[in-house]
Amino acid sequence: MMGMVFTGLMELIEDEFGYETLDTLLESCELQSEGIYTSVGSYDHQELLQLVVKLSEVSSVPVTELVRLFGKKLFVELIEGHPEIANEMKDSFDLLSKIDSFIHVEVYKLYPQAELPKFTCDRLGDNDIRLHYQSKRPFASFAEGLLDGCAEYFKEDFTISRTPETQDSETDVIFNITRAPR
Repeated sequence: MMGMVFTGLMELIEDEFGYETLDTLLESCELQSEGIYTSVGSYDHQELLQLVVKLSEVSSVPVTELVRLFGKKLFVELIEGHPEIANEMKDSFDLLSKIDSFIHVEVYKLYPQAELPKFTCDRLGDNDIRLHYQSKRPFASFAEGLLDGCAEYFKEDFTISRTPETQDSETDVIFNITRAPR
């Protein structure tokens, strides 16, 4: 998994829960990397899961809520770090419809070893879209957080429903997104 995701998580933990909590997590988790991450490195996604599960235990915030919050925060960082992408898009649905055909193509140019999820997008109308998320990694809640961040960035209101709506379905999810009319 890309290092920028890990460094973003470290920043979120420190900003939202404090340095002491971050230090406690890094000390209490058995991390192959020893908790030393760089934005250009690549790390086992199990370390991210281990950190989030431990953070959930320490903070009493559910894992899916933490992962979704992290996705929302990271979207803003990603888009601010690559304003040329945002400049190409007229609104959130334009961006969402180009995840695999444009955004992931650009990511692969920078990180050829990246293992990215697959997104299939169906425009159902001006304010309705279906986004199918498929990944080897259980991060559908992270993707949902990215969707929240996208809505916020474009100053739009979304209603997002997930199918299937089983608690453990984090690798293959359909997001039905309805945007409030402008």
